[in-house]
Amino acid sequence: MLHRTKKGLMSMLVAGVLTAGLMPTTAAAHGGGDDDDKDRKLTSEQRKLVKTLKDVTEEYRSLAEAKEDGYKKVTPCVAKKGVGAMGFHYAKNSLIDAKTDPRKPEILVYMPNKEGKYKLVAVEFLSTAKKRPEIAGVKFENGPFPGTFALHAWIWRDNPDGMFAAYNPRLHCPK
Repeated sequence: MLHRTKKGLMSMLVAGVLTAGLMPTTAAAHGGGDDDDKDRKLTSEQRKLVKTLKDVTEEYRSLAEAKEDGYKKVTPCVAKKGVGAMGFHYAKNSLIDAKTDPRKPEILVYMPNKEGKYKLVAVEFLSTAKKRPEIAGVKFENGPFPGTFALHAWIWRDNPDGMFAAYNPRLHCPK
């Protein structure tokens, strides 16, 4: 019989539930209009978070670098009909816990470009905290399974529904 660790079970749950597309549909902070207008709608704390996330994920814009650092594919492309797509989720299981560290996002979200090369579009925080976490004034949503909370940040791809929306209506999973 296989011995299953808490992190092993968490990994299986993350993969199964994200694959089913059961992530929340929207987040607390939404923007609209052009990029400058959306940036103005972010608080200074949120702009600082976005800058930090861009700084710490710059090297992961290359999927190969993310894989080298331990991020592993946990879902096929996640989409919700009529809402949009999230993309392909790559998680670093050692980061999935009750803590929220903007310098260590648990999940990186990728989508293929026109040439089929995977590009980083967003990060996702996944927390097992007892109470709903918040970062930069944005509360996490209910996560993909009981006892978890999640929050997306579309730092490398514009999302008309807002920086912290779960799905991006401009994205569609490849056929």
